[in-house]
Amino acid sequence: MRGYRRRFFKADLMAGLTVAVVAVPQSMAYALIAGLPVQYGLYASIVPTMVGCLWGSSAQLITGPTTAASLVVFSALSPLAAPSSAAYIQLALFLSFLVGAIKIVMGMARLGKLLNFVSHSVLLGYTAGAAFIIAFKQLPNLFGLEIASGGHFVLALFRILSNLHHIHPATFSLGLLTIGIIVTFKRYLPNWPGTLIAMIIVGVLVAVFDLDKRGVAVVGAIPQSLPPLSKPDFSLFRDLGQLAPGALAIAILGLVEAVSIARAIADQTRQRLNINQEFIGQGLANISASFFSGYPGSGSFTRSAVNFRSGAKTPASGIISALAVAAVLLLAAPLASVLPFSSLAGVLVVVAYDMVRKDDIVRTVRSTRADAAVLVVTFLSTLLLSIEFAIYVGVMLSIGLHLAATSHPQIYSVLPDLDTGKMVGSAYDDICCQMDVVQVEGSIFFGSSTFVLDDFQRRLRNHPYMPNLLIRMHKVNTMDASGIHLLEIVLEELKRRGGGLYMAGVNHRVFEVIKDSGLLKEIGHLHIRTNTGTAIRRAMQESFCPAVCAACPLTVFRECPELKKGNWQIFGRGINPRVCRLPQAENVAPARQADKNTGPAEPVAKRE
Repeated sequence: MRGYRRRFFKADLMAGLTVAVVAVPQSMAYALIAGLPVQYGLYASIVPTMVGCLWGSSAQLITGPTTAASLVVFSALSPLAAPSSAAYIQLALFLSFLVGAIKIVMGMARLGKLLNFVSHSVLLGYTAGAAFIIAFKQLPNLFGLEIASGGHFVLALFRILSNLHHIHPATFSLGLLTIGIIVTFKRYLPNWPGTLIAMIIVGVLVAVFDLDKRGVAVVGAIPQSLPPLSKPDFSLFRDLGQLAPGALAIAILGLVEAVSIARAIADQTRQRLNINQEFIGQGLANISASFFSGYPGSGSFTRSAVNFRSGAKTPASGIISALAVAAVLLLAAPLASVLPFSSLAGVLVVVAYDMVRKDDIVRTVRSTRADAAVLVVTFLSTLLLSIEFAIYVGVMLSIGLHLAATSHPQIYSVLPDLDTGKMVGSAYDDICCQMDVVQVEGSIFFGSSTFVLDDFQRRLRNHPYMPNLLIRMHKVNTMDASGIHLLEIVLEELKRRGGGLYMAGVNHRVFEVIKDSGLLKEIGHLHIRTNTGTAIRRAMQESFCPAVCAACPLTVFRECPELKKGNWQIFGRGINPRVCRLPQAENVAPARQADKNTGPAEPVAKRE
């Protein structure tokens, strides 16, 4: 409040009231998805919204019930208790406490970067699948059918199709009217509160024509009071094994939604976000919901977008919206007695349609096969498996595909261009018979170590007498213990041949790993150079055999012509080459005439 300015108030007031107009019908509808009485959706839009605004990081993010979180709540709790029952409500309060605790722990542990492993394709696939389920679950309310809820998607669809002849005309007509009004306002008067207007019109029709007495199911009276204090039943820790998967799924999904929305808005407002602080704010909001009769929620895309478009300057707009919802609850609660369930179902059908981001889906499917696979698998998992499990499937598939992509770094031989000195890709038969210069592009870690080791060993097998290997590591960003282990294996083989392992362009982080592991002492401090040219010259001074150079027909390096003449003084006065000899002259064969499938035949040099 010390930084608040009076000029902000008018913009925050108008934005907050506009958000409240959207929040009231949405919150009631979302409570139906969660299997709770409609007033619990309103409760979740009051205190949790205030807490999220006060302790979060984003200036425009609005916290409260959302479609995705509501769907997971129903999926996690419906097997444990009857929806809307007292036991179900207690489970929802306790679940909200669990979700909040998980988010706070993640925020305090600074785990915000973990959200980078939840790809955009996962969110798109899950949102599309959730939209299908939300719309599908509202069909009985929209048609006025009384059929058993729950069960598998296909079984529930069969129940609906087999009962279509029992559609209640008046109920169905009110639902269609709600959809028609909302769609009309969205198209021609997008700045008007079409959802609220639709619900008012339909409610008036029910009241005027007494449709609630003619078979139209209505919400009924809701308590005309502020959110009552509540206390989560901590004895429900006995059901932690059943609740934990759903709580973790809601936490992950809620954080992904909240951070995605906050970042999208911050990109336009140039606000600097603290993601870990947003975690804590979302966690406190969910914990407050458990003590003020709410249920788990997260950042709402719709209400946050309305808040931003309405000109909100500070989180005060969210607090104003929460106070406005509380005022509606106190003053207009009796009006809900004439609100038909089919109208709320119509609202949710429109929301579900808007949830499917068709342009983003098309773009993602066209981008890469991996993105398309993640999207499709997550979508099908959402439809055919449990909702919370679908999140894990999408996340694990994203991580798996990421590891698969990073586990195959680019590895290829290079040599210096004799005219420019720049390193270029080499032909297979142009490799120096005493040292292969290898470029590695990608991290050398536990996921890629097997692939890298196989590649190095293949090169050594194809060149059985090559004693040296120079690795260019300019594009190796990270290395772990698995990478150190594979280098030890390669180094041992090179030492057996009488040569050594050399490196060029090692960044500071990778160098520290090599030094701390003790590998630096084994390789030798002078074997790691800043650029490739000095590393090549170091290898020539220490490990090249003059007899092999004299017999080699290739000119791979600029120094080759002088080395063929035996002029090792190019490295400085007093530099003497290693003493070696060729045991059999016939073993020296021109490299260019070698079979390319087995590698060039190389001179056999024997160290003394």
